[in-house]
Amino acid sequence: MKKLLFAIALLCVAVSAVCAEELSLTVNKEKGEIIIPAEVNGKYLVSPTKHALSYYKGGNGEKSIMRSLVSEIDFYNALSELGAKAGNNITPADMKARSSAEGKATEGDKLSVFLTWEGSDGEIPLDDAVVSEVRDGEARPLDLRFTGNLEFAQKYRPGCYICLDSCAAGISTNAAWPTGSLNNKEVSFHGNPDVLPPDGTRVNVIVRLVK
Repeated sequence: MKKLLFAIALLCVAVSAVCAEELSLTVNKEKGEIIIPAEVNGKYLVSPTKHALSYYKGGNGEKSIMRSLVSEIDFYNALSELGAKAGNNITPADMKARSSAEGKATEGDKLSVFLTWEGSDGEIPLDDAVVSEVRDGEARPLDLRFTGNLEFAQKYRPGCYICLDSCAAGISTNAAWPTGSLNNKEVSFHGNPDVLPPDGTRVNVIVRLVK
């Protein structure tokens, strides 16, 4: 019996070690980058969503093109560790804007985001992995910022890492589309099936502070 309990204990330690390795992000201060383990959610290669990356345990974890395997709070802390400054200028009230003309664009230090996975041809810009369908006009390049929203994230735990519009929930959101852009369907987003690998594929999301 003691041998069995000892074996179970060793197994638990091994499993915990694997989980700890998988559920961690890497911060490289010298490069000014964060590497986040995630996986593709195939549903949003065809269905619209405003979420590029969300923590899988968060409220929006299953509503995102990719699921992060690390908490969004860790992401906020990692950006702060790199010296990034949050905009903290988007409130829940701003999300009620009826159009982008009435809305507000996120502020905060600028970020660039790339993806890699086994078999990817180097680093793939997030811009290439997201399809923007604009009702009138042309698609706009992503303008991702360190929006902040720490208090909202801690209180409501939506899990939002990267939102594709300016948003009061995401740690990082997109200044190219102010609040209100989605309320009158000016734009919709989904993952690019011609670029991203299949559902469930593990990817690394690389976030860099633009200096």
